[in-house]
Amino acid sequence: MTMRILWKKLRKRNKGDYRQFQFSTAFAVLLISSFLMLVCSPLIQDALPEGGDSAKQVWLSFGASALGCIVFVLYVTRLFLRYKSRETGIFLALGAEKHMLKRSLAAELAQMTAVCSAVGILLGGGIAFLTGNLMEILVSDVYDGEFRFTLSGFLLSVGYAFLLFLLIQFQAGRAMKRTNIIEVINEARRQEPMKKSVSKAYLVSGIVLTLAGISGAVILPQITAYTAGIFLGTWTNGFYLAAVFGVYRALVYAVSSHQRGRNPQKYYNHLIDYGMMKFQGVSVVRNMLVITLLLFGALYSISYLPMYLTASASDQGYEAEYSYRYLNDAEEPTEQELRQLAKNHSLSITNYREGTFLRIFGSGTERDMGDDNKLLETYYERYAQYDVTGGSEFEKLTGIRLEIPSGSYYQIIGDSAYENIWDQFGDMDQLDLENEGISLPFSYIDTVHYEALNISGDKNMGAASRFVVSDSDFERLKEGLADSRLETQVLFDTDGETKDKIAFSQELFQEFAVRMSGGMDVLTYYNAAEAERRGAEYTDIYTGAIVDPENPLKATDWQFAPLMVPLKDQQLIMELAIRLLIFAYIFIICIAAAGVIGYTRSQSVGLTNRQVFEDIRRLGADLPYRRTLMRRQLQKVFVLPTVLGIGLCLLYESLLRWNNDRQITSGEIESLLVTAVIAAAAVGFQYWVYRMSVRKTAQLLNL
Repeated sequence: MTMRILWKKLRKRNKGDYRQFQFSTAFAVLLISSFLMLVCSPLIQDALPEGGDSAKQVWLSFGASALGCIVFVLYVTRLFLRYKSRETGIFLALGAEKHMLKRSLAAELAQMTAVCSAVGILLGGGIAFLTGNLMEILVSDVYDGEFRFTLSGFLLSVGYAFLLFLLIQFQAGRAMKRTNIIEVINEARRQEPMKKSVSKAYLVSGIVLTLAGISGAVILPQITAYTAGIFLGTWTNGFYLAAVFGVYRALVYAVSSHQRGRNPQKYYNHLIDYGMMKFQGVSVVRNMLVITLLLFGALYSISYLPMYLTASASDQGYEAEYSYRYLNDAEEPTEQELRQLAKNHSLSITNYREGTFLRIFGSGTERDMGDDNKLLETYYERYAQYDVTGGSEFEKLTGIRLEIPSGSYYQIIGDSAYENIWDQFGDMDQLDLENEGISLPFSYIDTVHYEALNISGDKNMGAASRFVVSDSDFERLKEGLADSRLETQVLFDTDGETKDKIAFSQELFQEFAVRMSGGMDVLTYYNAAEAERRGAEYTDIYTGAIVDPENPLKATDWQFAPLMVPLKDQQLIMELAIRLLIFAYIFIICIAAAGVIGYTRSQSVGLTNRQVFEDIRRLGADLPYRRTLMRRQLQKVFVLPTVLGIGLCLLYESLLRWNNDRQITSGEIESLLVTAVIAAAAVGFQYWVYRMSVRKTAQLLNL
């Protein structure tokens, strides 16, 4: 009888030990392969701006997901090898050659890994196919991308499975290096007792370290930047390690510190429970910490989705469905052409208005971090080329009448604009009168809100600021300017069906992109004044916007990108679908890993404490008491890590939202409430795993 046949017989008799390893490996490959096949498909690739942050975010998220699955599989492999150590130890004791066992184990693991990987890739392809076709249906009105399998997606999936294969083989090789037979046989019964008992001061220090770590990483950099103008740099991320250490100390206290206190009878009633937990303390605390971090990561990864769910363009207070601007040297559609285009799509244009802005160089303050990590403010008389309009032009566009004395101005901002350390209202104090070769002084009056005139996604601040001056100043500034320095702002609405509005928006975008002038072909943060200061190198970087007339999704980094609310709503669906894909995968991976670790820890409780439960049965402990004792052991593994991981994440998210602008908006409150609902679902999942763990451990202990 060959060793291969013996392993096969043992596998049939110990299906439970093998099933966990096989499921975990197949599940990890399934998640990553479905992710890769979907992301590599034209449906996603054609929707991601070339060289944009979205593509980077996708692959960074993939890296986090892939790493999470690797940790997840290696943990399960280590537990599987602990079970296998009983078999290998017996074979060694019976005289089997170590190299023969090593080859047999490697072959068995290779066979299982190959089968599980193949199943995972096939199922992953099925999930990718279903998800891709669902996304096609969701975005079919605005985007004609098609899901299909690609060679790159398949090869990357196979490559990831092969990486898991190598890591599993490496871990098995390390496990087989032991030469002490008794150590191998007793591997599954190894204990890691907590060697010290800690006081309440240890717990207090853990809580202080946790709160101080989070505050130091999130709040301290902002405080020093705003109060002292000093930037502490990325080293403040080291405070997160202090928070992790604080959580670890709190977990150590929960496991190792049990004192009689004011109710000694309660202490004596739980003496066996405390002793069992403390005897496995090191491994228990390690598992609890990992579960805490995984739950924190799972909730954090998905916490920004609620903000996208409530980010509909229709709900952002735009005063016009359509808003765009163009330089007058471009041959953009006229009002008559717009009306005909709308008519072709069974729409009618309403509330059409247009006004003139000037492209004028003016002063401003550039704020940056200096070499000494302090705030560096540099004033330039020719800081940026601003958009400037007159009071009458502004009233024609908005219906808002402003009283503006000569030499003064209002700053147009979006509803969500706020001053921060980088941008402040009223920085501009002079505009160039180029035909006379002088500069006119200006004083800041106030801001005026009009969301539809918000450009560049930059809240009309800094170099993207837009100003309203008096009519007399406007005419004086306008005199002698070429068409390339004159800008037409168009606002209008449409009446008709949403489907027709989307089709109209797509054709209008195509016309607008094709007919733009050379001066409009610039990236979002292009600044003509800075181009003068820095020369050709700057111009080469910030000119040549990535604009695909056939695909509005590509125009995310174009300074003159038009705002079309019907199209933007549909684009948000696409963005939400991509982000849901990314963050949901990370959430699933982290939450699944936490569940598997908790479940396997429960089995360890059953295996390592089987003799203890048998001894207390012989001493007279009844069945209800032993069941209660078993549940208390498992509750430590599930309850405290779940409370800490989810509670700390909700606290962290609240601090982040407040720290951005020193306020929490109604939208942020809504997103936090949705996050809390997701957190409740995570708690429900942990409870479900706990119930499964109770049943499994009860079977192991004959309870």
